[in-house]
Amino acid sequence: MTKSKNYETKDIHTKDGNLRFGHIHTDNVISSAMIQGQGGLEYITIDQTAPRKGWITSRCRGRYQIKCGDEIEKGQPAFWLDSASGDIVISTRGRIRMEAENIDLISYGGSTNGNINIIASENVNIEAKGINVNGSEKISYFTDGSMQITAMNILKMYTGDMQSLTAASNLKPPSLPFSGSILNKVFPMNL
Repeated sequence: MTKSKNYETKDIHTKDGNLRFGHIHTDNVISSAMIQGQGGLEYITIDQTAPRKGWITSRCRGRYQIKCGDEIEKGQPAFWLDSASGDIVISTRGRIRMEAENIDLISYGGSTNGNINIIASENVNIEAKGINVNGSEKISYFTDGSMQITAMNILKMYTGDMQSLTAASNLKPPSLPFSGSILNKVFPMNL
């Protein structure tokens, strides 16, 4: 690969950090502007050539903190993240925690989109004073193991028609609308 050249590179630096224009990264991508801290691994770069044309990259070795909204009225957006197209990916080897007065997860889409998928290799735990589930067309529960429903006070079930299968039918697999793992539907690639 031919090494990129930029004859108009400008580098303003002190012992505390650098401000660079036209910096060439080790992978030959040219940065329009780059702010770099003393350690070298703390930087913000606006790149201008492929494969990162139009990218802004921000990196730090320590904590990355954003604080805003001190003068915003309650109920108004203080932090706005808008991806016009493409996905948003948050990846960590630690824990992701969201804390707020209210949390809304909203997904709009057509006949095949508009889904929210929760996938866990172990448990999904939900605790609340009240839990309401409303499926306008159907609700399905399925397990290969055992299922337990416990009501310490009153259990009410209302239905127009009830069908039940008992242990006598366990020799034949159930004819439920589960065709393959949800993982294959959400992530159809080999991970």
